[in-house]
Amino acid sequence: MSSHRKATQRALLTACAAAAAVGLVLIVALSGGHTKGTTTGKVRPAAGGPVLIAGTPAAFGYLTAQRSNRCGLKPAELETTPPAQHLQGSCCDPMDLSTYEWQVKALQHYAALPQIPRDPYNVPVSLARRLLRYDSTIHLSGRQQATYDRAMHMSREKGPCCCHCWRWTAFRGMSKYLIVRAGWSAPQVALLIDDVEGCGGKGEPPSIPAQAAA
Repeated sequence: MSSHRKATQRALLTACAAAAAVGLVLIVALSGGHTKGTTTGKVRPAAGGPVLIAGTPAAFGYLTAQRSNRCGLKPAELETTPPAQHLQGSCCDPMDLSTYEWQVKALQHYAALPQIPRDPYNVPVSLARRLLRYDSTIHLSGRQQATYDRAMHMSREKGPCCCHCWRWTAFRGMSKYLIVRAGWSAPQVALLIDDVEGCGGKGEPPSIPAQAAA
């Protein structure tokens, strides 16, 4: 498949996801639900330094040196972590600037959904806890489980993260929410899982084969 066709297909999938996100936000708002976002496109250094814009070389330079996001961090540990803190840095391999830039750019398509982080290497603890609650409280039907399994098979890591850390459980919860509450398809979930990957390393923008997206 040509790179142009892949880009067009990805744009269509993200547009569908964005439309679903807007619809979901309107439903929540009309029902009196809480719609205030919990994520931003800014990186706040812990020492009180200048606020950095997500996806920029300055934010990259700061986040590469952070270790609060680590491979061995388990979901239970976040229950005692202050919700205002952020999980920053890569959990496994060193971050790559070009990969970080396209990830943040891709996540801008989902700005209407506060359940999706704006920066895969700067996730608020409050959001992580929220996604963990989704994982424990949202139960998938047989058909929804099949959608989830297909999405994970299509993703780069074949799962919600490269290791069974807090991210695995949290982004499984995020996926459940999007499948059940927003009606996302397997290709849409798979693209997002690749976009929020926080394992580090060099990666290319994900695309879904035509036969998988059909």
